[in-house]
Amino acid sequence: MNILVCIKQILVPEAVSEGPGSLGSNVAGNEDPAAKGGAWNFPEPSFADDCYRMNPYDEHALEEALRIRERFPEAKIDALTVGPDRCRQVLRRALEMGADRAVLLQVASAPRKELVSPHSLEPATAAGGAGLLFSKELVSPSSEDPGRSSWGEPGWPASEALVSPSSGEPVPPHARSDSKPAHPGDTSPPQDLTPYETAAIIAAYLRDKTHDLILAGVMAEDGMAGQTGQLLAELLGLPCATAVISEQLHSPHGPVYVEREEDGGERSAYEIDLPALLTIQSGINRPRYPALSHVLRARAQEIVVVAASGLRPTPRERVVDSRRRESSSECEFLPGPLPEQARQFLGFCRQRGFLNA
Repeated sequence: MNILVCIKQILVPEAVSEGPGSLGSNVAGNEDPAAKGGAWNFPEPSFADDCYRMNPYDEHALEEALRIRERFPEAKIDALTVGPDRCRQVLRRALEMGADRAVLLQVASAPRKELVSPHSLEPATAAGGAGLLFSKELVSPSSEDPGRSSWGEPGWPASEALVSPSSGEPVPPHARSDSKPAHPGDTSPPQDLTPYETAAIIAAYLRDKTHDLILAGVMAEDGMAGQTGQLLAELLGLPCATAVISEQLHSPHGPVYVEREEDGGERSAYEIDLPALLTIQSGINRPRYPALSHVLRARAQEIVVVAASGLRPTPRERVVDSRRRESSSECEFLPGPLPEQARQFLGFCRQRGFLNA
């Protein structure tokens, strides 16, 4: 039995809001685009390796794959991610947790471009809470590059004819040594592929490969689109269940019994024939901490790196505005020694009616 787990590398929230060169400080400091000719110009942030982690929902998907292998010891688990060279970090973590093989579909980080002024667009809104606000512009399928294939149509480049992102020359799809990073010092933040782009790249790579079960997190903690799993299932022609909160597999040949979490805490149950794709909800399990033996083994394992820039389709939407919501809270620092700070604090509380005396 072959199991594939799709994982994503994300920035930890503290890096986005507080880290040096963070997205928060860079984005919030932009001047009014009208004063600069109607374009947003975003500085290029930089992050250290410890600012990245595996998407938590994907950790639950990987843990569920490991539990299936405990029931069927002959099962093999592949961990796969799409991104630049620094994504080896999350693949290494997957190997430490117990994955048998790790594959990086390498797409080099692209520099940020000037974004179209949002004043001509409808105001962006957020579902609540602080964070980045986005406006997206859909790209008409008729404007796609004629050399690219469209949704659901044949013509994806075969995995045997991948293109190197550095030289543009064809390269074989097999592994390079993990000891030679393709882009050393790559500390740029994740350049968001759209869910469709990510799913299309993975689907093109999996054309000539066989997996009985594909697992992915129900969504990414950063983008929160919750679309990649469903799009991948559609492109591969697989049955799909989303927001899976319980899974039971009694035979490596299927079917798999799943329960989906629905609105109001209700659940719906399904039996799905294999091969299939499941997107995993966070409450399904508790991810394990890697054992020392697995950590030592993972250091010696190679990561399969596939140059996947040639598999990337023409995007159907693009981000045209990205900004951070301004905080409504205020903070006042009390200067001086502790006794003086105490007197100031008491005066502050009396002034605002927190203390009556």
